[in-house]
Amino acid sequence: MTDVGATMLAEQAERWAGEPVATLREHWDRESVYAFDRIPSTNDLARELAEGGAPSGTIVLCRQQTAGRGRAGRSWSSPAGAGLYLSMVFRPRAATVPPLVTVVAGVDLARELNRRFPGAGVAVKWPNDLMARERKLGGILAEMTRDGEKGVFLVVGVGLNVEAGRLPDDVKGAVAFADCVGPTRLVDVADAVVAGLERRLPRVPTSLDAGALDELDRLDWLRNRWVEHRLSDREPAIGLAAGIAPDGALLLRPRAGALRRVVAGSIALGGG
Repeated sequence: MTDVGATMLAEQAERWAGEPVATLREHWDRESVYAFDRIPSTNDLARELAEGGAPSGTIVLCRQQTAGRGRAGRSWSSPAGAGLYLSMVFRPRAATVPPLVTVVAGVDLARELNRRFPGAGVAVKWPNDLMARERKLGGILAEMTRDGEKGVFLVVGVGLNVEAGRLPDDVKGAVAFADCVGPTRLVDVADAVVAGLERRLPRVPTSLDAGALDELDRLDWLRNRWVEHRLSDREPAIGLAAGIAPDGALLLRPRAGALRRVVAGSIALGGG
């Protein structure tokens, strides 16, 4: 572990979201729960812990990230008290290529949040966003690393807006969980997120079966919307989002031509 990681571990908080960390460890039935008031990135620390042998199911939480990251290296605003910032370590049996991991994680998170908080209306936007009330509620960052002869480990981070009044003014087009379901204990949201991530990620599927595709279809925020697919410096491709393939690829039906499979790049509404 780097000196920075060791320093962070020495600064662990005794409480998180009003709960003693010891209580969280007992509730989640594991010792490997690490909570902090302020660190650069939960994913970065989780990766360091995994490199040091941390077991599958290790959880890293913080109240504030100073260098939170989203997909493609984008910054993720993580002010204190505004959201849930949580990363988990998994040790799947084999490497799984994105975007299947984030699609699976997104469906399971949406399913669990909707089950526990009626009226939340959480949906999945390919490849790694959670949506509610037609706005962005959160995001998922999955990073797979080969761990020498030990196989692979997977770090999945979740950033979820919880308290709207604490989000910075420069966060555009976002919605907070409290806007959807009213005041909510952060620890209850975290509990739902942990349960969602643990539904399938310990044994990441290599493809989605018919039942999983049906469930995804019900939660697919993009389906039947006109979108623009942007990849590097190419001209945007415009098409109708036609669902998700078994390997997690987005299916895009252009105005003319054959159905396309999209596995990389960004998606924005438009072009209809």
